[in-house]
Amino acid sequence: MTFDGTEILIGKGAQAQVLLYKGFAYKIYRKSYPVEWIAFEKKQQKEVNKAGLCSVRYYDTDDPHIIRMDYIDGGLLETAVRECAAGRPGDGIADVTDGFRMLSDAFKTVHKADIRGLDIPRFADTAAMGLTEEQGRKIIPVIERLSREKGECLCHLDIHFLNIMLPRDKSGMKIIDWMNARIAPAVFDYARTYVIFEEVSKEVLDLYTAAVLPDLKELGISDTDFADAAEVCSIVRAREKTT
Repeated sequence: MTFDGTEILIGKGAQAQVLLYKGFAYKIYRKSYPVEWIAFEKKQQKEVNKAGLCSVRYYDTDDPHIIRMDYIDGGLLETAVRECAAGRPGDGIADVTDGFRMLSDAFKTVHKADIRGLDIPRFADTAAMGLTEEQGRKIIPVIERLSREKGECLCHLDIHFLNIMLPRDKSGMKIIDWMNARIAPAVFDYARTYVIFEEVSKEVLDLYTAAVLPDLKELGISDTDFADAAEVCSIVRAREKTT
């Protein structure tokens, strides 16, 4: 696929960049990125569309390393939170705590989805991929135990400020990047975000702990259950950072 020079860079990550071109967003992966992982991401998005959780649709192109996507005209929640933290009005939120309330709402929105008929893997079936046998023996029993005791739902497993968009038309937040989505106990979604914020700063982690983690009490999740889930997520996260 070729572009005519009118494309605009609107996002860039470790494995891909995103261009705005002729009304669509194009996610362009590095050539070294496995095409089967890209195909899996497209499949995940299709299932999320089916569940009614994200209106953004993915389309094939003539290059397996490029996905065309519906464009969301808006900004990232991360940008709005940073603006508020700097004392400037954030686009779509009044203050930093509003950003964390949006995270709380995002978790609840995802977890209440009807998972019947969704072709999304269970976390218990994929979490040990790429880990050592010892690590697998450590985390899988925890996931299975919490699945039995707490039940399973759809989890995004990567909810943070960079994966929530605020459309300019005020149509409500859009949760994006569903590659990591799995069927799992809800506690793993909260624990995964805790591990991510732990890498950012103590201040952000404290705000998250105060504003969002009280929701766990409503789910009947104990401090011990959360600590176990956070340890699992830390192990999985460490593996991801080496791939």
